[in-house]
Amino acid sequence: MKNSLMKFVIVLLLLCWGGSAQAAGPTMTSLLEAVAEQPDLAVSSLGVKAAEVQLQQARAELYPKLSAFGSYTMYNSPTNLRPMPPTEVNITAGDAIPFSENILRYGLKVEMPLFVKSLYSLADKVKQVQEASRAGHKLRLISRQAAVVSLDASLAFTSHLDTAIASRIESLGKTREDLQLAVDNGRAPESELLKVLTALNDLQKQRNDLRRQSITLTSQLEQLTGVRLDGFIPISLKRPVTEDRYLRQVQQEANVAASEKELRQAWDRHYPTLKLEGVVSENDGEAYNTGQSISRRYDYIGVALTVPLFDRPLSTSIDQAKVQLQRQRQQLAQLRLDLDAEAESLKQQLPVIEQSTQLARTTLENTRRLLDIAKVAYRNGRMTTEEYLRFETQVLDAEAALQKTILDRWQVISQQAVLYGDELTGVVQ
Repeated sequence: MKNSLMKFVIVLLLLCWGGSAQAAGPTMTSLLEAVAEQPDLAVSSLGVKAAEVQLQQARAELYPKLSAFGSYTMYNSPTNLRPMPPTEVNITAGDAIPFSENILRYGLKVEMPLFVKSLYSLADKVKQVQEASRAGHKLRLISRQAAVVSLDASLAFTSHLDTAIASRIESLGKTREDLQLAVDNGRAPESELLKVLTALNDLQKQRNDLRRQSITLTSQLEQLTGVRLDGFIPISLKRPVTEDRYLRQVQQEANVAASEKELRQAWDRHYPTLKLEGVVSENDGEAYNTGQSISRRYDYIGVALTVPLFDRPLSTSIDQAKVQLQRQRQQLAQLRLDLDAEAESLKQQLPVIEQSTQLARTTLENTRRLLDIAKVAYRNGRMTTEEYLRFETQVLDAEAALQKTILDRWQVISQQAVLYGDELTGVVQ
């Protein structure tokens, strides 16, 4: 009995644990992981696979090619099945001469490059294109992850600001009740009540604007992750962003290397090419002089050397490759300057934002204390309604300023992750 009861309790606990796990909402880690599963990232991943296939195709050009062929040709005069030595047939004896008006040819053909220098440079170029494609895919992934973090931080900003506005509405609501009673008793003019009502109306409008922003932010997050959120997801920092090579620079360096290989390939087309060729061919027909069926086999194997002596398009392709390479190098030089400046700016911003956050917290605490003092002064008639409302506004502004510094911090961290190519699944949680 005790064993059965114990098993029942264990099963019940497991079911409760499983139900609570299923009921748990999404986390920042699950949101960031969901980014990679979206169709747009799948398309980008297929682009990487396409580059891999291009590399395989470039290398495949170095392999032999084996093909079968067949043809049936009708001529208006007898044609030889293959070149015929003079002693092959005895015409006077009435032998069938291997000439026919209708000839069936079939067999196998093999081709293999022995030396085609441009094929090697082509494979090297495709390798660099593959590296650029991988860097581009990673850049798109991290950029979308950064957008998720930034949007969620913005959603948190609107939520905290909405809470702050609700607090101010509650505070002004009590003031309105007291002021309404004073107006009803003739101890205060109605204009003072209208000032408070106007302030309340403005706060309600701000809340509506924030709700519209929240709807937009939630929709954008759903586009990036496929997850519909009911509110913001709390974010915490697991570790600082690892400062490594700039991801965009890695991508551009691969583009430069690909352009260099493209120029090399254009030059390599001026080299002679050496190919192996071979054919095994069966040729069937009807001898024109006897009407007998005839068949001749014609096989050969050899090497073919091709030397380009004058090919104007080759020279033009070299000029185009030179221009493209120069352009890619200039873009890389400018990109390095831009990325160095951006990295230094982000690095310097973080401690400033941290300091601003501390200052904003202090300002918020001070404005709240001042508001408490102002409420007492206002009740005692030692402060006008305009002055009191100004203190209420200052508290709201201080709350917004604090939340803005928190938002700025997450945006800077996200930008750093994109800059250095550090996936945010390892940076935040």
